[in-house]
Amino acid sequence: MSGRVGDLSPEQAEKLAQLKVNLKDIKKDTYTDQHYLRFLREWRAKNKMSTFLDDHPLPEAILKYWPNGTSGVDKEGHLVVIMTIGRIDARGVLFSLKASDRETVAIHIIEKLYHDARENSKTQGKYIEGITFILDMEGLGPQILWKPFISLWNEIMVIMEQYYPETVNKVFITRPPAIFPLTYSLVRPFLDEGTKSKVKILKSSSKWQDTLLKYIEDDQLPKHWGGSQVDPDGDPKCPSKIVLAGKVPESYYMKDQLFEEEALSKIVISSGGTKMLKYEVRVPESAIRYVFKTDEGDVTFSIYKKIKSSEGKEIIREEKKYNCHVIPVDGEVEAETTGFYIFCFGNTSRMKSKTLSYQIEVLEPDEESLEKSELGDDN
Repeated sequence: MSGRVGDLSPEQAEKLAQLKVNLKDIKKDTYTDQHYLRFLREWRAKNKMSTFLDDHPLPEAILKYWPNGTSGVDKEGHLVVIMTIGRIDARGVLFSLKASDRETVAIHIIEKLYHDARENSKTQGKYIEGITFILDMEGLGPQILWKPFISLWNEIMVIMEQYYPETVNKVFITRPPAIFPLTYSLVRPFLDEGTKSKVKILKSSSKWQDTLLKYIEDDQLPKHWGGSQVDPDGDPKCPSKIVLAGKVPESYYMKDQLFEEEALSKIVISSGGTKMLKYEVRVPESAIRYVFKTDEGDVTFSIYKKIKSSEGKEIIREEKKYNCHVIPVDGEVEAETTGFYIFCFGNTSRMKSKTLSYQIEVLEPDEESLEKSELGDDN
């Protein structure tokens, strides 16, 4: 099929329909199907998508440590892709990429899924729209909130929504920890309403595998996720099929960092002095994300929480000296309870002042979005 009006395959017709839904907020009355189809054809032509996977192979670190893998198909014939998101090394993944390669890697990941879905339709002997994803959140911690990684994840979501509509059949979120609502609130704005309605959060620690088996036969799932598949050595997670992520060795790290200094605030710390920055957490189960560097030399850094009705404090990060004028320091802390959190910076020099560049953000969970019926539960 040429991909033009009057010459569309069922798959192309579905893509056109979904693109029109995705762009409904910005469309003009003068837009026709010809406009939309040209948009899709030009993007694929510009990026040479017919040979993209061969022309842009994934870096070795992404091949080995980006969590994904196909275990089989669900009861309707959709591919089942398992992603152990909770085990991902967010910093390791990003540090193993050149900043200029981010978009290429994002497109490769989606194009590979799209290619596998097309091949599955051929195997099934009929057009099967979309993929069933299992996103396993076991082990998810505040490191996932690192801003450059969230930006990469959202970039993947935007590309998928704009250029690969209807890639998602269902999304099962398994074993979400307390920090998950916060993580989801950072991603949710980048999903269209159709995709949001396909997300199902399996909250129960005991029934989530039973829920998966309502949609997927046991011989199409690894034993770890409630099925019967095991590797030849008996491993129930089937690492021969599923990349389980994990710590990325520093030998893969690139030297170009993702630091954007222009977005930072600046303060001057006098010689031998300290600066304390106070942030209020108003919503339980929040998190605080930070990054800082100096113009020259080291600083001490600590975080503590003020204890109400007393002069006491709860140490969140012990005081430590950081030589951060070459490579910035960044991190996240969970703020499980409300109150004031104090970020304390000390100038170790007795001779001269230092300029500190920093960004500190309080991230609040979007509890309302998780209570909506669109997300469901495991019942």
